[in-house]
Amino acid sequence: MLEVQELLREDLKILLMSATLKEEDIRKVLPTSLIVRCKSSQYELQHIYLKQSIKINDEESFLKVLQNTCLEVIQKEKGDVLVFLPGAREINTLKNFLEEEVIKDIDILPLYSALNQEEQDKAIYSTAKRKIVLATNIAQTSLTISGIRTVIDTGTQKVALFNHDTGMNQLKLSFISDQSAIQRAGRAARLGNGKCYRLWHKTKILEEVSKAEVLRADLSSFLLDLCLWGVKDLNEISLIDRPTQKSLNSTYELLQNLEMLDENLSISTLGKEALALGLHPRLSYMILKASDLGYEEEACILAALLENKDIFTNEIRDCDLKSRFLAVINNERSFTIKAYALKEVKKEAKNLYAKIKKIKKITSSSKKLNASIIGVLLLFAYPDRLAKRREQQGNKYLLSNKKGATLSKNDHLYKSEYLVVSQILSKDKDSLIQMALKIEEKDIYKYFAHQIKKKESFFYNKNKENFECKEHLSFLNLELSVQAKEINTKEGFSKVLLSLIREEGLDLLSWSKKALQLRDRFNFLSAYTNTALFENESYSKINDEYLLDNLEEWLESYLSNVKSIKALKNVDLFPILSSLLSYEEKKTFESLLPTSIKVPSGTHISIDYSSDVAVLKVKIQEVFGLEKSPKILNNTVSLQIHLLSPAMQAIQISNDLESFWKNSYAEVRKELRGKYKRHYWPEDPYTAEATNKTKKNMHK
Repeated sequence: MLEVQELLREDLKILLMSATLKEEDIRKVLPTSLIVRCKSSQYELQHIYLKQSIKINDEESFLKVLQNTCLEVIQKEKGDVLVFLPGAREINTLKNFLEEEVIKDIDILPLYSALNQEEQDKAIYSTAKRKIVLATNIAQTSLTISGIRTVIDTGTQKVALFNHDTGMNQLKLSFISDQSAIQRAGRAARLGNGKCYRLWHKTKILEEVSKAEVLRADLSSFLLDLCLWGVKDLNEISLIDRPTQKSLNSTYELLQNLEMLDENLSISTLGKEALALGLHPRLSYMILKASDLGYEEEACILAALLENKDIFTNEIRDCDLKSRFLAVINNERSFTIKAYALKEVKKEAKNLYAKIKKIKKITSSSKKLNASIIGVLLLFAYPDRLAKRREQQGNKYLLSNKKGATLSKNDHLYKSEYLVVSQILSKDKDSLIQMALKIEEKDIYKYFAHQIKKKESFFYNKNKENFECKEHLSFLNLELSVQAKEINTKEGFSKVLLSLIREEGLDLLSWSKKALQLRDRFNFLSAYTNTALFENESYSKINDEYLLDNLEEWLESYLSNVKSIKALKNVDLFPILSSLLSYEEKKTFESLLPTSIKVPSGTHISIDYSSDVAVLKVKIQEVFGLEKSPKILNNTVSLQIHLLSPAMQAIQISNDLESFWKNSYAEVRKELRGKYKRHYWPEDPYTAEATNKTKKNMHK
């Protein structure tokens, strides 16, 4: 509105009104605005809090406190009573209780958005009897209910939070803000002195204000409207609260997937047509795509069903949208159908059909409406909610947005292989499908072929000792089918082998002892690439990750004649890996990480680089006279010495050989000289002769 005032209508006057308006927030976007405070005569309002001794730990204890408070208020207070509850389920539970407990001359009247106008009017306007109104947030703000003198506030509400990761709303029970609590309590003192019973302790600290809708709602229609105006960056407009960049990105991505915005966020013709329909972009897209197929009337009825209250009464728990669609086109009349809701849906469908006829050229026809196509139409609106049954006889489904959900086993749709889900009770675990349509697999392939992706996977069958290939067909993130496929070797079997090695890992290759040691040395040195000593050495970056990412560079040329797993196993990796280093690099590499070290006994002992420390496993007699632990990497890293007994069992592990000789050797000598009497155990390890033989054979 500020932009309209600034650019188009300088004479436009903007008036903002609220009983709980925060002046500092308004000043952020309207620094020169005039603040008008209107004082009115205020009635006395008394707040009564929950006693500190009363604890509410669960739903059962909450219900008990609520019931007792209602009975107390009915007996103690005069006038009508307004009870704030989080939702319709809680309202009906309390209504049933009060109708059994309360005397007959009191009306118990629910008030929530799903009720028709007549039922809502009963709660709002004066009645001959005293009344108790059980309401949701619908009664919180500007609505005045005549006769109310007492408010009972549970302090709870159900808030729809839009999850941009799943593209779904999640209904969450939360505590109200202080601002909401003020508004609720004010209902009791609109027309006279009143009381508000707050079912929480006075010491409880409430959030100052509720989370702004722009931070928790679906932004699709809002952003599409802005793009029509040419606004592609929200910083161009004045907002008190700004949505996160993550939510903006996911919404723009949805609008692009619905072909309503291009890659530059410019609105398309289809986007403009969608706005003309006045629906959520998903439903507008569905109708527009349906009109291309000649099913615009079916799509209008479906959109009307999704936009309005459920035409079935609460007694019907069935999730199938098709039964509702058939009820509309057949104009059914029964106790299970809400007549007023059916009337609204038919009216809305008629209006939408009139709009689409103005947008698209539609030839009038008297064709019979096709109920079997509506699953396809719904998938146009919700491509991210195609659901496939996980198991043959199960009720758990996986959706094309990677999320899981369950369907009641008593539902008409139970055992359907594929569903398109329009409404889901989203939870962190075990989300529940509430409204859906069955769709045939053949129709997915027929109408959404452009969205089905093909991918091949290769793996090694260890039992058969051969390579196998599978073809995966997926709709977004949902795998539709997996089939075995013959491996195509026309372009060279090496590509197949490389794909397989990437999937299975480097261990699929045959590693000789020399090749494995070289691989371990590469990985070991790679861990030191961030040190000043080695950061410029290119070979120090060669590791398992590098080898997997660059298979084409170092391995592919050696696979040209490999046609079987047996042939692959015969590929000698040592010379291939060695060729990754130049002559000069090899010389430096060998000096940094030698394969072995000569110990005082004269034996060359291999160094083990397979872990994050370099290990030298050597018999203790062979290192007599070696004062300090040997070092590698330009004398910067000490080897971890595993000192072995004559039976090759580790008797000591040390990074500091000098400390071992000084502090531990004497005790080790006492223990071992009795156990291994044929071996040499000198008192002074520094001057002793190193040997790999027994005492008898030392000087032979």
